[in-house]
Amino acid sequence: MQTAHICVLISQRFALLLLFVFLYPLNSQAFSCRTANQSGITGGSKNIYVNLQPSIGVGQNLVVDLSKEIFCKNDVKEINQEDVINLKSGSLFGGSLKSFAGSVYFNGATYPFPLSGDTSALIYSNHDNVYKPWPVRLYLTPMGGAGGVVINNGSLIATLSMYKFNKFYGDAAHFTWNIYANHSVVVPVGGCDVSSRNITVTLPDYPGTAAVPLSVHCAQSQQLAYYLTGTTADASGSVFANTAASPAAGIGVQLSGASGVITANQNISLGQVGPSPVNLGLKASYARIAGHVSAGNVQSVIGVTFVYL
Repeated sequence: MQTAHICVLISQRFALLLLFVFLYPLNSQAFSCRTANQSGITGGSKNIYVNLQPSIGVGQNLVVDLSKEIFCKNDVKEINQEDVINLKSGSLFGGSLKSFAGSVYFNGATYPFPLSGDTSALIYSNHDNVYKPWPVRLYLTPMGGAGGVVINNGSLIATLSMYKFNKFYGDAAHFTWNIYANHSVVVPVGGCDVSSRNITVTLPDYPGTAAVPLSVHCAQSQQLAYYLTGTTADASGSVFANTAASPAAGIGVQLSGASGVITANQNISLGQVGPSPVNLGLKASYARIAGHVSAGNVQSVIGVTFVYL
């Protein structure tokens, strides 16, 4: 009888131990994230396609605000406990932005980016009981005037490494967020930005003219100038070559400003430019060059480059 009694006690303890081990991983993994297209993300590597709305700022240009794209939640309901989250060293820009430096905003603090160390902790408590925005924003450090980098639809922007640790259970999970562009966009890399990166101006019949709708603004007030670039067809460098198919002969294109015809590679000062847009006041017109004139198409490609003074 004693032997039978001892066996029963051992069996009961074994059953209790099995129950404890069974419940442990269920609660310890109760942290998840979601995006617009995915839910139930509990770790691993995920490709996230985000909507980019880049903008210039004082000392930093916004690339993407991930608080609008990624949301996370502590899912445990039975007991009070917290998940600790931070970004890990090795998070960096990718694709067309991989050679740039910037900063990452995480939970109220800003760190140089790419990250060379881990960030401070962010707490997700099960008291919240809702999906909370992931408070991460990526910025570029401005360089030059009003330059920009083309980000094509589907291209990589950045890779972010996230670490999760549960204070109660002691378990951990690693997340790798591969951030991709959901559409094509130009990310400003200077302290200023323009109203449009590509402008097509249609001239009326010769000798008509047309306004060029181009303005520029800066995050903070500064002296700004611009100059024109392109292939010219005259000795003075003020008539841009006709590059059209089936081109008209003896005709090119000129751009004029408030002070008259503008020569290529000549700085034109705009004075102080701040947050309010400043119109360049450009006008396009036909211009005669050497040789006879014949009918045909007229097209010129002219670049506008902005510089600080």
